[in-house]
Amino acid sequence: MHTGPHVFAAHPGTGRHVPAASGRSACRHGRPAKAAPAASGGFGTREQLRECLALDDALKAHLHEMQAATVVHNQKFDANEAEGAKLLDMKAHLDHSDKAAILAFNQLVQEHNVHLQQVDQEAADADVAQKAYADDRAAADKKCALTYRPADMDAVAKERKKAAAASAP
Repeated sequence: MHTGPHVFAAHPGTGRHVPAASGRSACRHGRPAKAAPAASGGFGTREQLRECLALDDALKAHLHEMQAATVVHNQKFDANEAEGAKLLDMKAHLDHSDKAAILAFNQLVQEHNVHLQQVDQEAADADVAQKAYADDRAAADKKCALTYRPADMDAVAKERKKAAAASAP
């Protein structure tokens, strides 16, 4: 049987997977982020703000990818549960004197075990990805824990809005 979550923690007693409480996650960008030095006066620069917003966008995109993968994982988990229940029913009605029926049933059990192993491997891989995401999110939070001037925030927001409009179809 499946034992682990894809991206998020298993809901107690159900085997279903739910989003992490923080709703935050991250993607790997090579080396960990270093704390950004604040510009003179203790404010972050516009360039630092741009960089932090871009990093946050990447982290949010990766979070959405992980959430979508969790939905797929949960569907596979549910399919495996249904498949297991069907196999139990088949076993109860199996004609033990029919060698062909026994061989066919055993083949189905082997296929089911492969499906379970695949889902378990996805869960293990997702656990690693979730930990890496959490590390990246923490590094980004540390790097971007700056105060920005309102004028810089407005200017960068306008730049981003203009860039988004230019890239829209």
